[in-house]
Amino acid sequence: MAHLKVTVPENSQNILGIVTINAPLKRVFEAYVKEELFTKWWGRGNPMKVYHFDCKDGGGWHVAEQSEDGNEYEFTGCFHEVAKDERIVQTFEFLGMPERGHVMLEKAEFVAIDEHTTEIRTHSTAMSQDDRDGMVASGMEDGWRQGVEALGKLLEPDN
Repeated sequence: MAHLKVTVPENSQNILGIVTINAPLKRVFEAYVKEELFTKWWGRGNPMKVYHFDCKDGGGWHVAEQSEDGNEYEFTGCFHEVAKDERIVQTFEFLGMPERGHVMLEKAEFVAIDEHTTEIRTHSTAMSQDDRDGMVASGMEDGWRQGVEALGKLLEPDN
């Protein structure tokens, strides 16, 4: 079963995450970069509307999660680096804020623990500590965990 560990360092703008999933690195990486797979897990497994998804160096993304309560939540960002089976560096912004510009820079490193297990080591940095703390207070960890569980259901052999 896919597992998430989140660390929120004190006096920092960072959020650190480690996802461990029982799936080969190549399949895990594909679930991040191929639109048809990404949309099955990213928004907690909820239906997704894709406005734009171009996962390559210099590409961008803009999606909306359609939640169980009938609301739609939009997110956007751009890809700075997509190094196949190694890492993705991108920005992340929730479009439901009263003003734009509360952007996070995220680096996800994909590490094969063995041929059947992958770790995704994520380092996210907010524009300010207040932005980071607001993200944490919004329930970010629960939503992230639900996405990880949906990723596990998509990729892990026992699901």
